[in-house]
Amino acid sequence: MKLALVLFLILSFMAAFVLGLVWTLKSPGNSVAVTVLIIICIAECPAIMLGVFHGLWRPVAKQFPEREHGPDAVTRNFQSFGLGIINMGLSIHATVDDSYLHIRPVTWLRVMGASPMSIPWESMTPTGKRGRAVRLDNGTRLDGPKWCFKMLNAADSNDSKP
Repeated sequence: MKLALVLFLILSFMAAFVLGLVWTLKSPGNSVAVTVLIIICIAECPAIMLGVFHGLWRPVAKQFPEREHGPDAVTRNFQSFGLGIINMGLSIHATVDDSYLHIRPVTWLRVMGASPMSIPWESMTPTGKRGRAVRLDNGTRLDGPKWCFKMLNAADSNDSKP
């Protein structure tokens, strides 16, 4: 039901944009047509964000529900992360403890549908040479600051020693 509603809203905004654009191009100098087109464009941004977060972010967040932080957790606010094709620069509060990488989007992104998640270290596989990206069990790529993945990289180097 939710997916159908989100798809309906996105398709409605697309149709409204096309109709508003055609109206504006057919009647040059019509300030009402230009105003309607601007309003449609401004309203489309939140609609696109809702669709992206509900369609791409939430399925991953459901796999890794938010957990309590450990007593030795380290938190840094306003970090940059990418999840698949979603890049969220300076808008994630990240917490690292012995068991999880906790990702909590800033408030306005949570309003748009980006839920917090806690990803266990066992569900991550390091990728790349720079130590800033991992592949989750479900195949999704997660990019983030190097300090977040230091615990994962340290665990891997301990496992590889005889």
